[in-house]
Amino acid sequence: MLEHMSESLEGVMGMTASVTDRERSLLEAISETARVESAAAARLIAQIMDYADSRGTFDHRAPGAGFDTEQAERSAIAEVALALSSTFRSVSSLMRLGFTLERMPEIRGAFAAGDVSLAKIRVIDEHTRKATAAAVLRLDADILSAAGRLAPTPLGIEIDRLLIEDDAAWAQRARDEAEAKRKVRSRRLPHGMGVLSVTLTATQLTAVTGLIVTVAKTVCRADPRPLDVRCADAFMVLMHGGRALTCECADRNCAATGNCEPAAAQVNLRISCGLETLLGLADNPAYLEGYGYLDAGQARAIAEDATWQAIIDCAAQALDRMQRDRGVDRDSADGVDDSGVEAGDDADPADETGIGTEPEAREPDPPDPSEAPDPCPASEADERRAPLPRSGLLVVRSRILPAGSTVLPVRKLPYPGVTSPVDAIDGLFRTILNDPADLVAAFPDGRGGFTRPPPGAMTYRPSDLLAAAVRLRDGTCRHPDCLIAAADCQIDHVVAFNRSEPILGGWTVLANLQCLCALHHQLKTAGLWRHEMLAGAIMHVYNTIGQHALTLPVRR
Repeated sequence: MLEHMSESLEGVMGMTASVTDRERSLLEAISETARVESAAAARLIAQIMDYADSRGTFDHRAPGAGFDTEQAERSAIAEVALALSSTFRSVSSLMRLGFTLERMPEIRGAFAAGDVSLAKIRVIDEHTRKATAAAVLRLDADILSAAGRLAPTPLGIEIDRLLIEDDAAWAQRARDEAEAKRKVRSRRLPHGMGVLSVTLTATQLTAVTGLIVTVAKTVCRADPRPLDVRCADAFMVLMHGGRALTCECADRNCAATGNCEPAAAQVNLRISCGLETLLGLADNPAYLEGYGYLDAGQARAIAEDATWQAIIDCAAQALDRMQRDRGVDRDSADGVDDSGVEAGDDADPADETGIGTEPEAREPDPPDPSEAPDPCPASEADERRAPLPRSGLLVVRSRILPAGSTVLPVRKLPYPGVTSPVDAIDGLFRTILNDPADLVAAFPDGRGGFTRPPPGAMTYRPSDLLAAAVRLRDGTCRHPDCLIAAADCQIDHVVAFNRSEPILGGWTVLANLQCLCALHHQLKTAGLWRHEMLAGAIMHVYNTIGQHALTLPVRR
């Protein structure tokens, strides 16, 4: 281990030495410019709030006119809009941010100092607007901590999780109100184009997106259109009742060219959650693949009106109890413990890239989805002869279930508390600032704590079940702020697998695997970025410039 740490430190020093002083200075200048811009935005909002407050109380009536405070405030907004060559709506939105900041003193202070960007303040406002003042005040510090390490979109996902955990009943009421405001909007764009915006529930959004992507992939690899264009064309095909795109490759004999009426695309929703949430014994957030966190009530509702697949993590003793009570049949569930020892088949893994929907970055076009493995559970014979792990975290994956199906018995089962690693982040960042070399990987040899390789550890490709466990834990690509869904990522060995002598390299075990999208996997392979897994599956990611980041798993 000491040898490995020494090599890692030398690697970091070598990487840093390759960076010129000019490059480092430019990065510092970019960061300072962004900080100044954020602080200026905070001052602008504060000044607008002061002006509106002053005009709302100052009697500036025209001769003979009555004083109306509300109209005076509206006039103040119009006056600011004129001064800024802006609109009433834009200034009003800035004032709304001001009201949100009044409820969150710590975030307001950080914004004023330029430590939080305007884009993140908008996300905080959008996700906390309907929360009670008491809840927002309670979560002020936690949201500020998240804002310091997350980009805007993942910040919104984290705020959702915090709000659901803080008050599950409120989260469900807020969801019910939001569902009543579903809508469709259209907006023109220049050059003969336009935008169609549809506001849907999380499950509707995930299902529709999956259907569009499925149809977009009905062409062959030689089709010249980028994925975004194919998705737009797929939307129009679906609107007209079609089920497949016409391939635009130059091959007249292309098998996909005549693929006009394939079998109807089936989109299954996948939710990952704790056992106690699914049973109705707790209201912890669940995670909808391709969307983010849901309140417990919404997760349970999915089982009633959608084709779904549950991915559940539970204690080993709970699974034992379920099997004794015939709640979960050994022929209908797969299990893998946290050591990577599997209770399932050794089928081809889900190790190829699928489609990602990254809101903030474009990713490379993915391979044909037909190469992806069959997601079905293990065969009956394999299941019967596989040993059941007796300790650690288990992952149970149900079969694809129709609407209204249940997968587990409604009875109280033992479930241990789970401690979130979020509290460790601040300490880890302090360590990075002091000396990054002091960070210690949980298993720097890439063997997950094993002295002898467990089943499957010497095989490059993880089994289907082990890959599912990695995706369940990670949720998304583990590169900082990348939101490519884990299902659409490649499974990467944190410590490289030695193909010629597997015993010498990183092993194929849960503690040495991570999800990376195609782009970030390529950057890691090129040596431009390096990854090490810390305790709690926290990923330490750093690069040749000397930047460091920490990313958390979705399932904590």
